[in-house]
Amino acid sequence: MADVLSEACIGQVRSGQADFAIAAIRVDTPELRAELFCTDQFHLVCPRDHPLATATSLRPRDLASYPFIHLSRTSSVRQYLDAAVHPLQMRTLIEVDQLATVMGMVRAGLGISVVPSLTLFHFRDPEVAVRALGWPGLTRRIYLVRRRDRSLSLAADSLHRLLLLRKPQVDVAPAVGRRRSEAGAPVGGAKRHATPARRRLAG
Repeated sequence: MADVLSEACIGQVRSGQADFAIAAIRVDTPELRAELFCTDQFHLVCPRDHPLATATSLRPRDLASYPFIHLSRTSSVRQYLDAAVHPLQMRTLIEVDQLATVMGMVRAGLGISVVPSLTLFHFRDPEVAVRALGWPGLTRRIYLVRRRDRSLSLAADSLHRLLLLRKPQVDVAPAVGRRRSEAGAPVGGAKRHATPARRRLAG
């Protein structure tokens, strides 16, 4: 089992260290294949008393004037966000690697952030407001990636089938003024959590 970012996930599958990966990168090559697992919408997270918690407009430029807590540049979350708001840049306060750090800083009133639906279980707090964003291009796709030339072990195949049967059900409709977050599946965000298989399952 490995809990790493998407590019490292793909590398472990390619090298044979992992049977398959859950990753936010689509890789279709002669050696790897990817199938869509689910899609993921993005949300603003901010303190409950922040002006954006009740603002009627949530355009990129509306967020750009406030201190912004970014996830690292190598995370899929950051890459999707940067692409969606380009050429606009957020007013970066800090870059962090962990969603728990984002949560703590938002709750403390130090800044705002944008995170995907599948990570919202981190933000279940009455002091944190969550608002869906319907910006064009800001939809993340999560894939199951495996090698084309290698069959899965019995354990890995069982897990693969179970994941397909229990795909996350994410509310993708933009919601204005949502005050509290909803639980998301523990897959996605800057980090993905994996489950043991025969070798290692990169997530």
